[in-house]
Amino acid sequence: MLNLFNKQDMRLKSIFIIGMMIIISAFQLKAQTNYESDYLAGKKYFNSGDYQTAQSHFQNLLDLNENNPFYLYASYFYAISAYETGNKERAMQVLQNIRSTHPKWDKIEEVNIWYGKMLIQEGNLMQGLEVLNAIEGGKLKTIAEQIKKVTLSSYDSISLLQKAMELNPYDKVLAKYLAMKINQQPLVDRKVELMEFLIDSFDLNRASYDFVDKSVTEKKESYRVAVLLPFMAEDLSTSKGNKGNQFILDLYQGIKVAAEELNENGKRIELFAYDTFRDSLKTAEIMDSGELLEMDLLIGPLYPIPAKMIRDYSYENKINMVNPLSINSETIGSNPYSFLMKSTSETRAKTAAKFAIENFENKNATIFYGSKPQDSIFAYTYKRVLEEDSFNITWMAPSKSSVASTEILRSLTEVFETDTLNRGKVYISNTVKVKVGEEDSLILSRDTIGHIMVASTDNLLVSNVLSGLDTRRDSIPIIGYDEWLDFNQISFDQLQRMGVIMIGQNYFDFSSHQVAEFKEAYRKEYNKLPTQYSYDGYETMWFFGTQLFEFGNYFQYGLYNEGFQPGRLYFGYDYTNANDNQVVPILKMEDLVLRMLNYENVKNKPSEFTD
Repeated sequence: MLNLFNKQDMRLKSIFIIGMMIIISAFQLKAQTNYESDYLAGKKYFNSGDYQTAQSHFQNLLDLNENNPFYLYASYFYAISAYETGNKERAMQVLQNIRSTHPKWDKIEEVNIWYGKMLIQEGNLMQGLEVLNAIEGGKLKTIAEQIKKVTLSSYDSISLLQKAMELNPYDKVLAKYLAMKINQQPLVDRKVELMEFLIDSFDLNRASYDFVDKSVTEKKESYRVAVLLPFMAEDLSTSKGNKGNQFILDLYQGIKVAAEELNENGKRIELFAYDTFRDSLKTAEIMDSGELLEMDLLIGPLYPIPAKMIRDYSYENKINMVNPLSINSETIGSNPYSFLMKSTSETRAKTAAKFAIENFENKNATIFYGSKPQDSIFAYTYKRVLEEDSFNITWMAPSKSSVASTEILRSLTEVFETDTLNRGKVYISNTVKVKVGEEDSLILSRDTIGHIMVASTDNLLVSNVLSGLDTRRDSIPIIGYDEWLDFNQISFDQLQRMGVIMIGQNYFDFSSHQVAEFKEAYRKEYNKLPTQYSYDGYETMWFFGTQLFEFGNYFQYGLYNEGFQPGRLYFGYDYTNANDNQVVPILKMEDLVLRMLNYENVKNKPSEFTD
């Protein structure tokens, strides 16, 4: 009986197991049917653009198990649906999960395309490019390249794109985009050498960029130069003693003396004077006459509106122009045919900052600047370059009024008051006491201030800063402009005693024989001594006339590659890959004589300094 019972029990167990297997199979078949219906429904909504509904169907298929054959496809379409509905973080999580768990899936390259696109769009440029550049295969590779072209358009940082180029040295799409972004920069900030390298290395179309074709330059026996200045000829006929536009005449007379000297060597400069009257309509008349199309060089105009009109005209008609007085980089803009004889505020600031970086161990700095637009441009360029080299700007303040200037003086000299009750030093916020003796403790320490850069020619601000530092007696280094040499309130002795570093502009030695010869020639011609504007006019015509003779009417390529060139009156010029003068003398008074701290060896480039 026991054996019979055991046999029957075994039969029952067998029947139960078989029954259970049938039931489980039925459930599995039903589950698989549900997976398939969800997937097909999700694809239907996906294809119709209803990503929200599609996402909810694909959501049901994200469980990875052996009975779900739709897991990978559902995950892929779920991620795209999430992306399209704005849930980019979730989309990237799902795609990254697929890449991690199923790197050999036959659709992994499509996953990588979407993942790389999302990375770049979300600000992860380096990783996004790495993913997209790893994609192989004709059609998918082409799609990846197109995605890069679209997604890169949200990036403007040249330094970031340059770093990406270093990590992806064979990426032509990136190279073309970087070259285009460099080309869009103002010439004063343009990395011309890098752009040249990209164009040559990736065989980019040079005509798409602002380059002057060196093959079209023409050397002539005679060059026509238009001088566009606001002569205001009607005013010159009056009997007024000191003409309001006398500096214009001085400038032009200097230009004429230089042209006459250049013409002594066989070749010829023909001058054509045009009166712009500081007027846009008059300037337009000159342009409409067609006469400027016959010119090889345009000098001027000086004032903003006529200058912009001629700058645009110069660019459209490919005629070189030079402004003899401007330090504003907007005068150049993005026009490769526009030059400045002087250095822009940006160029001077960069040179000053590089000098500070190389000569000051204290990494703190203080910057004061005046009310003129070029003052703030200088100050913020100086700040940016210092901060890129880990300097800390502890104090930066504008001075646009006498009150602000006086407040700077007060802050520089403010000391702790002595608490007579507790015999301790405390700070009283409204104190006006200044340092008067060695026992006084300054609120702003020498180390906190670091060095001081004063980007201003405002007499009051400069005098207050120098007075404040004189009062402090702690030898804080100070950097300013060489224009301070002309201030009546500041003596050469004070500049020397305080060790003031001055950032120069077209420095020249009044005692040189070239200056003596020019003064004599000018005096004989006009019966008076030259002014600063006469020197500027002379040097502009002499230097750029020499470039015409040497390199032809499109002298850019010769000029860009020539490096340092000595001037006739002024110290020198360097237009290496630039349209403003890169020579910025750094000056200091020693033995009551100006000494140049850089360019002691004139073969040096602007970026190199002597000890």
